Formats: sequence, C-alpha cells, structure tokens
Amino acid sequence: MKIAETMENPLTPENVANNLSIARALSGKTIKECGLLLGIPTSRLINYENGKHLPSLPELESLSFLLRIPVTVFFKENGVTDFIHSPDSEQLIKLLEIRQQIIGTKILIAREAADTTLKELSKITSIPTSRIKRYEAGTSAIPLDELIAIFEALNLKPDDFFDHDSPIGEWQNFQSKVSVFKDLPEDIKGFITDSKNLNFLRTAQALSIMGIEKFHHLSDALTDLTNTMDNSE
Repeated sequence: MKIAETMENPLTPENVANNLSIARALSGKTIKECGLLLGIPTSRLINYENGKHLPSLPELESLSFLLRIPVTVFFKENGVTDFIHSPDSEQLIKLLEIRQQIIGTKILIAREAADTTLKELSKITSIPTSRIKRYEAGTSAIPLDELIAIFEALNLKPDDFFDHDSPIGEWQNFQSKVSVFKDLPEDIKGFITDSKNLNFLRTAQALSIMGIEKFHHLSDALTDLTNTMDNSE
C-alpha cells in the first residue's frame, strides 16, 4: 500500500509532533536515549516533538523503526493513539478478576463432570483442598504449575482456557496472526497486502469455507457444463 493512500490528513508538524511524542513515551525511551541511538542531537528531537520543525524522511523512518511504529502512522491525526492501545489500570484489574472466575468455574464444572471430589483432586495434584476451593471460586490466582497439574488430572486441554474474547484476548489473537503473517514467504505477503488482490482472497476464503467435498461437486458441475457447451457448438 502506498504512503499517499494511508495519509488521511495533510502532513503537519502538529501531527508528527503529537504522534512522535506519544510513541516515544509509550516505548519507555527518553529523548536523550533516542538521540544517542540514532545520532540525532537531543535539541533537534525536542524541536520535532514540540512541532517547531519536521524531521527528514530518513529520520522519521529511523524513528519509526526504533519505536516499532509504521512510518505512515506519524502522518495521521492521533495515528499512534489508534495504533497502540494504552490499557486502563482499573480495566486490567477487572479483567484479571473476571478471568480468574472464568477459569475457576471451568475447573469446577470439569471436576464435577469427571465425578472427582476435591479430596481426590488434591491427592492427585498435591494441592491442598482449601487452595483448590479458592481456585474454583475464582478468589485466588492459580500458578501455572498447579494449573497444569489440574489440567492433567482432569484431562483438560490448555487451549480451552486461553482468553479469546476480552480486549486482552483479542490483542493476543491479533499478535498470533501477525506472527503467522511474518513467517509467510515474501511473495505471499506482497500478494496479500496488495489491495488489488482482495477479490482473489475473498474467493479463496469462500472456497475454504465451502469444504473439499462441495468444492469437488462444484468442480464436477463446471466440468459437465463446459462439456455440454462444447458439444452444442
């Protein structure tokens, strides 16, 4: 995708300054540290973040690489804010509590379905009964080693316990997709990111959803149709 296609606002010092300042702050790097890493005077970087001057394109590209932000994001109004999430502390605490309760409830349901008592589970896992009660009630966080022991004792699949629905889960899912995309061959990456190929990708998606058996039926039907048309000529 071309840079011009991603620029929703005119290139202004204000946009670059705001995005650069936010991106650097979220990265945890100081202006001095960025300057030393890139060989740019601290005073010049301060002017960029104050909106007094615009950086050169190579400087902006280097800053984007350092701060792990696509260079086109700097051109947009509130671009970094849209690109990077800044979690709210209260929201994170609440999500932690909810996740503990969900995991605890799943373990309780699985234990009862397996007709296993707390005492029996405690014996198998070497986890005190009182602690398992707290885990099932969602009032205590479960250390990973003990969670794995419970999984093994109740024949549970760890994947069934990962978060997929909350903002944290959605972020994890997105990162997994990004990781998969990074491992694709370069020519495939280029094909996927070219907007002109969107219709081809949607067709491939539809064929994938259709399933191999229906695809064979469709292929046979098209072959029969082609043969009929050839014979009628």
